[in-house]
Amino acid sequence: MIRNVVFDIGGVLVGFDWPSYIKKYGFEPEKAEAISRALIYGPVWKELDRGVWTMDQLLEGFASLAPQYREDVLKVFLNSGACIYRQEYAIPWIKSLQSRGFHTYFLSNYSQWMIEETKQALDFLPVLEGGIFSCDVRQIKPDADIYRTLMEHYPQITPEESVFLDDSPANVETAKSLGFHGIVFQSYEQACAELETLLHS
Repeated sequence: MIRNVVFDIGGVLVGFDWPSYIKKYGFEPEKAEAISRALIYGPVWKELDRGVWTMDQLLEGFASLAPQYREDVLKVFLNSGACIYRQEYAIPWIKSLQSRGFHTYFLSNYSQWMIEETKQALDFLPVLEGGIFSCDVRQIKPDADIYRTLMEHYPQITPEESVFLDDSPANVETAKSLGFHGIVFQSYEQACAELETLLHS
């Protein structure tokens, strides 16, 4: 029996519209691609989420991946919270599940810097019953350790009684390998339908 629903945040409860955000700068396609590879598609972003590097280390790391565009790389990063917005369905979905007796948590790769930059988009956090940000435990998905840390913090989250939703197939696969039920989030309608099937099984 499913008792717990564990949500990823980015790409599930909040939207992350990078293409529209980078387009606003009016860069040539080659430059926009290089900056995107240096930021969200590059290895340094994982360290941002992990929360170990200092901000100076992060900025230098980002810039080193596209040194020819250093100034613009840093400008785009420092304003990147603008591409995040709360999904309108987030709070109603969470409350609907809770009203039916299910417990709701989160497990998210998210940096302290981005938390501060996107507080308004994260206004659903008090509605959830708990959860873990990667930056707080210095672990990131899809490494299994962060899922184990979640279960250590919340012993009531047993894998066989929990379903994990994430837009990353790799993150869902790790959850499944630990015994969770898993749903790869592609849209609210699709994920909600799959979740309902699980909850009624």
